[in-house]
Amino acid sequence: DNKNSNEFLIKYQNQLYNIHDFLSYHPGGKKVLNYFKNRSLDKVFEENPHSKAAFHLLEEFTVKNQETYQKYENLIDWNAAILPQVGSLGHQYWEWVNLPVNRNIRLFDSKILENITITPWYLIPIIWIPIVIYFVYTGWMNNIANNTGTTLFESIISYVLGIFMWSLVEYVLHRELFHFKPPTNSKLLISFHFLLHGVHHKAPFDGRRLVFPPIPALIITRLLVYIYEALFPQTAVSFIMAGTVTGYICYDLIHYYLHHGAPKDGTYMYLLKRSHNYHHFLHHDLGYGISSKLWDYVFGTNICLRQLTKPIEW
Repeated sequence: DNKNSNEFLIKYQNQLYNIHDFLSYHPGGKKVLNYFKNRSLDKVFEENPHSKAAFHLLEEFTVKNQETYQKYENLIDWNAAILPQVGSLGHQYWEWVNLPVNRNIRLFDSKILENITITPWYLIPIIWIPIVIYFVYTGWMNNIANNTGTTLFESIISYVLGIFMWSLVEYVLHRELFHFKPPTNSKLLISFHFLLHGVHHKAPFDGRRLVFPPIPALIITRLLVYIYEALFPQTAVSFIMAGTVTGYICYDLIHYYLHHGAPKDGTYMYLLKRSHNYHHFLHHDLGYGISSKLWDYVFGTNICLRQLTKPIEW
């Protein structure tokens, strides 16, 4: 009975798959799969075309992996730390990293380095809300000490501007840095890309790596302070930073929810989750906004979602 409770068998092209561990992650929702338990998916796949990434992920659950799957996943030793290996993939890296698997990834041999890169979602508000408070407090106290005459309304406007600025930072980082395609002959840049964002596309269901680790995030925060000091009046910088960090907190928590939550049809999160699933499994070069689609509309990278006859139930 215990064995049966861990089985959800389906067939595709005479191959048997146990997708029990994938049900809650299925981009099309869990409920739609219930009908196909112990049935064939040949006809439904013919009527609803799926991406190469989706078929590769399906192989993760087969009773016996097929040759194409083995060709890619045997490129590295999954029992060893992954980061030291990916640089050697060369021209095969980009396709490999965009073919997802359902497993946790170990980046480093060192336990200390490994733990630094693993961040539970709840650490985000614990670490960053006090930083928001710090920026608001220092901004207000500096204005009082220097008798700048800055009003509460002006401070609120600066804070809201910071939230708006984060939406742009989020888009630019995701599009230009996280999705930068490294040269095939550069082991260093391939490894850097995998560490920065490739690991998330390779293992999108690894909940330990969905939110940004605090140390690199603090470095980016420091860089933003320098940029804001060059762009904005000193009286506004701390409040703009407070808004930007608030936007970041929302982004990281929303990103986690989009992978593990079950938003209802008709909600904003429902549309964001559908769009983000498309980004992972079909359109890697579109849909760079996570918490907001604003800049995708502005820069023409918005994903047009397919019209559904029934809403998805995750």
